[in-house]
Amino acid sequence: SRVSQERLQGFKLGMSKCGLAIRKDLIAHGDYTSSCAAPFVDGFVKNGATAIACASDLIAHGVLAELYKLGLNVPRDISVVGFDDIPLARYTTPPLTTIRQNRLTIGKSVCMAMEQIMDGNAISRLLLMPELVVRESTGPVKPA
Repeated sequence: SRVSQERLQGFKLGMSKCGLAIRKDLIAHGDYTSSCAAPFVDGFVKNGATAIACASDLIAHGVLAELYKLGLNVPRDISVVGFDDIPLARYTTPPLTTIRQNRLTIGKSVCMAMEQIMDGNAISRLLLMPELVVRESTGPVKPA
């Protein structure tokens, strides 16, 4: 989906800006459910991942569960971050660091865009700035 592609592009841009390599063996595609994480987490850990960035909080929830099954401590052993800041994010163990999209701003923007369209104006794209919500699922990078 377009949203998935944009989130992946954002991930790649962030990695690039931080001077970090983008490794295909540490990227997977899922269906935005908790259960889609299960087939990938063990491989990410074995391939040296120090953090797992997820395209949704539900995926991150599944990642947390898989890391727990592997006996790993989040964030001491590995960090996890989600996307969306759904209500579940603050109640996971540990509480999930995530990217918040302001739903009220999204709703207002959609209404303004609809007004513009109804007035005959073309709208090509709206880009809203998300907010990082730091909770307890992320920590400092482990020393090499």
